[in-house]
Amino acid sequence: MPDDHRGESADKCILVVEDSAEIRELLGLVLEAEGYRVVALEDGRDVVSTARELRPALITLDLALPGKDGWAIVRELQDDTDTDEIPILVISAYTRELDAPLRRRVARVISKPFYITQVVSEVEDILAGRRQP
Repeated sequence: MPDDHRGESADKCILVVEDSAEIRELLGLVLEAEGYRVVALEDGRDVVSTARELRPALITLDLALPGKDGWAIVRELQDDTDTDEIPILVISAYTRELDAPLRRRVARVISKPFYITQVVSEVEDILAGRRQP
């Protein structure tokens, strides 16, 4: 998966943040097959700085990450004027722990285990601006 993102347009770029190598690779391959450019991170330490630099069209985010957890990342991204407009798709086994205020800060939530077709559909809906039913 390509991860050199300097100087590239962000209109079809997705930042995938997932600590599981298998899930990260799967998401990357499927999203690239759908025509998106994927930048992948395996821990939470560099998410905010990478999002500031890259300005991706969307971030997929696991909540249980080494370095910095997903809950803190969501708050940081949403409180930063450089990144507050980037939609976040949470893909995590810990979605039940998402409290209502934090859930309102993300575009969509998918629980693990998931169907890859659901991820593709949610990404397309978010980027097309379609509201959740």
